[in-house]
Amino acid sequence: MIKALAEVTGYQDGWLALACQQQTSCGSCQSQSQCGTGIVSKALPGKVNHVKVRAPKALPVGTLVEIGLAEATLVRSALIVYLVPLVMLMVGALLGQFVFAELASGGEAGVIATSVGFGTLGVLIARYLAARVGTPEQQQPQLLRVMGEPVSELAVINAARQDSD
Repeated sequence: MIKALAEVTGYQDGWLALACQQQTSCGSCQSQSQCGTGIVSKALPGKVNHVKVRAPKALPVGTLVEIGLAEATLVRSALIVYLVPLVMLMVGALLGQFVFAELASGGEAGVIATSVGFGTLGVLIARYLAARVGTPEQQQPQLLRVMGEPVSELAVINAARQDSD
């Protein structure tokens, strides 16, 4: 299960509205001060994702909770989203090379057009299949536990920045 911390922003009809800071892997390697991606990730604020989670009772706004998403559903969706368009692109390139180019004597333009067309078809197929991977309950994050009240705003600000010398 992939876990993340989130902050409650509201409650309505059995659903908690949460704000979750997107986590990146930048900042964990030794070359983060020389890496362009690491420098950019430090300079820009993190992206906040807004999700809804089914909850048995209302929680006060600002409460920290832990949410989780099943790994199997995420891995299956990623495989579909990345592999189906790539395979379709290759099928289009092969068909364009060995069928279209031979019949129409179109050259590379026909091969490229066929490849792009099949790649686009692959993206549409992947969108259709990714929406149907698993049940809706498996695709929805789950509330794992309630962490408690948030730390005061001043402490959060001071903990997020480095102190100067």
